[in-house]
Amino acid sequence: MQIEGKHVSKINLFVFAAHHLSNNIASQRFKGLLKYLDQGKYRVFVFARAGQQDPPEVSDRDGIRVYALPGHCVGSESPAMASIPILAAAFIRSLPFALANDSKPSRQWLVTALSEADRLCRERLEAGEHSVAIGTYSPVDSLIAAASLSARHDIACVQDFRDGLVFESLGRPGWLPRLVREIIERRVVGTRGLITSVSRPLVDDFKRRYPDKPVAVIPNGYDPADFSALDHDAERGREAEALLASTVPAGAMLIGHFGRIGASDSSASTSLAYFIDAMNGDDAAASSQRCVMFVGELTQDERALLERARFPVAVLGQVDRRLALQLMKRCQKLLLLTGSRASCATGKIFEYLAAGADVVCVSGIHNAATAILAETRAGQTVLTSQGSQGALSLRGAFASPGSIDHRDIGAYSKVEQARTLDHWLSRAVTV
Repeated sequence: MQIEGKHVSKINLFVFAAHHLSNNIASQRFKGLLKYLDQGKYRVFVFARAGQQDPPEVSDRDGIRVYALPGHCVGSESPAMASIPILAAAFIRSLPFALANDSKPSRQWLVTALSEADRLCRERLEAGEHSVAIGTYSPVDSLIAAASLSARHDIACVQDFRDGLVFESLGRPGWLPRLVREIIERRVVGTRGLITSVSRPLVDDFKRRYPDKPVAVIPNGYDPADFSALDHDAERGREAEALLASTVPAGAMLIGHFGRIGASDSSASTSLAYFIDAMNGDDAAASSQRCVMFVGELTQDERALLERARFPVAVLGQVDRRLALQLMKRCQKLLLLTGSRASCATGKIFEYLAAGADVVCVSGIHNAATAILAETRAGQTVLTSQGSQGALSLRGAFASPGSIDHRDIGAYSKVEQARTLDHWLSRAVTV
């Protein structure tokens, strides 16, 4: 599906997404959006990160040119000395361009990506076309790269935060690291353009701290193409059926949980403990009428919690994403576990919406995820603070068939979200 648009010259998007080639939720966020933009209106360049030992590679898919470039990024896998010039570039925006002119090949992804983007952007501007820089967090390198390109060529910039750089407690603790993060964030959003983030609490936080900046929500969403493709993937379908036949009791209601729990939000592990205790009091669950399947990474403590379960549990670990979606489509209920973070709008909820099964959420508080469930009428929420009454409600939620006929999930389709992005980008180049 394409978004229609008739324009004389194209708008060039320079998207810095170091994580683009991975399979995590951060990569899916813009990967799905970009392919639904009108190829007649937009020319899209994505600057992604390749493996440290991989040579640079350029590929074209869905009208999008992806540059896979090796190099260090700020993060746990990078030496501290390698991060210093990257972070310094947030304050000295000409620095990465100066480093690119060095005779030695750079080990920083930021420098390599900006060198290529600078050349392409210059060509497009000289041809009389519009350009927009887009930075997608995380890692922070992508935000710094977008801010640098925007400042160098005076083009509009969209800085997208999957999480809040300051709002979330990222990086090392202590007042000095926090001060550095605050200053870096102030620098990367100090561009001519828009701040976007995934949930209303995060957007409200950015609005409070940057009252002069335009800020808007681009929620995570589901890609309809991912789910329409499931019916044509016979190999993964057979694999899913075989896996379920070997792990799930015959005739049992299948309750599925997908993705990480405490590894993403430590407070969500409390919701897992509450869920297990509540289900242990359910005679139907204990008699193998229900089976809870966990697909994805679990911490050691979470695996220990599951040993307390007095009902059938299947722990499959991490699987290929296409297989995970096949398994998701075969669940009668989908389990969502969130903790005490108000901003939580975990990416799995949107795939849950598209999969079609009734969603049951156990949460420490009402948050962005529980608001989405209520808004879309796709499921119900039980709070851990509800105690024994909540446990009864939870067991009742799994006993009822659920109602999915009246759900309204269109706003979370990447097709619809791409229309919104198209509107913002069109405005950005005319302001």
